[in-house]
Amino acid sequence: MPNRFNWVEIRVRDLEMAKSFYGSIFDWKITGDKNEDFAYWMVNTGEKPGGGMWRMPKEKPTCVLVYILVDDIDETLEKVVKLGGKVTVPKSEEDGTAMATFADPDGNLFGLYEYTKKR
Repeated sequence: MPNRFNWVEIRVRDLEMAKSFYGSIFDWKITGDKNEDFAYWMVNTGEKPGGGMWRMPKEKPTCVLVYILVDDIDETLEKVVKLGGKVTVPKSEEDGTAMATFADPDGNLFGLYEYTKKR
């Protein structure tokens, strides 16, 4: 079913603190390897959508990014621009999926996700 929330990404500075904070409050299972350069940990809430927790460098903003599953990212991004939004990260494809991000006219960020290989 397209046009539904598909993934939630929490961008943080301190993964250990965030793991403790969210795990203690919501009983989420958060797993990942300690890594000084790049770290992306998986968040299992027990139901879909799942998510990830990403350690962001100090020069990048933290936020919560919600991904929306769509049938066609290119078509969706055309609508975004036509209606006053802005493409913030163009479409990229890898391993049968594609992703992009956009800002709505108020500056709220959203991710788009597409299965390029039909399942």
